[in-house]
Amino acid sequence: MKKTLPIFVLFILITSIIAANSLASLPAERQTLVLPSLTTFKETQKTATSPVENDWTLHEIKIKKNDSLSIALYQANLSNSVAFKIQKLENSHLLTTLQVGDVLYIWTEKNKLKRILYKKNRTTHHELTEKNGEFSIQTIEIPVQTRIVTAYGKIKHSFYLSGQQAGLSAKTIMNLADIFAWQIDFIRQLRPGDPFKLIYERKYINGNYIGDGRILAAQITTSNGETHDAFLLTDSNGNDVGYFNSEKRNLRKAFLRNPVDYVRITSHFNPKRFHPILKKWKAHKGVDYGGPTGTPIRATGDGKIIRRGWGNAYGNVIYIQHAGKYTTVYAHMSKFGKYKKGDWVKQGQVIGYIGSTGRSTGPHLHYEFRKNGRHIDPLKVKFPDAGPVPKKYRQQFAHFSGLMSAQLDRLSSDIQLAKNFE
Repeated sequence: MKKTLPIFVLFILITSIIAANSLASLPAERQTLVLPSLTTFKETQKTATSPVENDWTLHEIKIKKNDSLSIALYQANLSNSVAFKIQKLENSHLLTTLQVGDVLYIWTEKNKLKRILYKKNRTTHHELTEKNGEFSIQTIEIPVQTRIVTAYGKIKHSFYLSGQQAGLSAKTIMNLADIFAWQIDFIRQLRPGDPFKLIYERKYINGNYIGDGRILAAQITTSNGETHDAFLLTDSNGNDVGYFNSEKRNLRKAFLRNPVDYVRITSHFNPKRFHPILKKWKAHKGVDYGGPTGTPIRATGDGKIIRRGWGNAYGNVIYIQHAGKYTTVYAHMSKFGKYKKGDWVKQGQVIGYIGSTGRSTGPHLHYEFRKNGRHIDPLKVKFPDAGPVPKKYRQQFAHFSGLMSAQLDRLSSDIQLAKNFE
């Protein structure tokens, strides 16, 4: 379980760093470590057992289509009885739920199984060992180090390229855009020279970079002089609550504007539209998004699926109820996602895929937005904000956002506070 350092301890550490490091000019826009890690990981001290016998034979076996643990053991010249014995272990699923492309490292001695190592991912390995003819399986968690780093940049061309020039990964650039998606039009509002700053996590295993983590704080100033900030709020268990600005307002709206990453809108909300199939004037109470069959459809807001099935003219359709008075409708799906009637879904989760079922002339999504049963144009409705910082977290958030703001204020292309603090 991740634990957050007390804010006052973090503040003392940062103050000490700043006092101990003189300001220096940077040749590049990307800046490195400003803060010590905000989280500590409960890491197992267990490491993989290394075979000590020189006469062990290693078999490296890659799982192919329709392969299984039994087939892999057979390829290592082991009998079926070995696979049967492993499958009887209580946690045998750790080695039997294999995917195409997985690799098993199998050590044998005179056609007897001594050890199996399955590297499920970068941070989790499963290991089988043998002792006195008995097998046991254990999970090995690889320690991950999180470093808190900063970056500063200015818009030169596109936002994406400017982010790359500031040293940001594609993942972090997209996360930054998602955080401010409701506050900033990244195509129209950003101009050359507009600055952006952020404090974020970078992950390492044994000193080797493996990818970026979360953005902890960010700030973007747009061409009209408006400064937008964002701070990550986490609960007592280290789980993300969401991003809020310095005024404690949620940066996420209660609803997404569009349920798909659409290519085009093929039909707008229109009280009087000539229906292409019925050949008569009929109100069109939603928006149609054209796109290839199979394009993912996302829930535009948190809510409960109250209907999922065949809707005659609507074809495969899903109705989601939000906060009691709002309902969204998604029609003509080619197929549904994994969520069933009665399930709660979160904003952005995939609930189905574009199709042409029901009364339809081609693949598209028909999307409706209703308030208290009344149809509203989804492209014009003013969506409510998601909730502000919960009352129980306000003091915690005030300390954290104040601390992060102080660090963001110090960031520029001419200043570096600290480097490689671990």
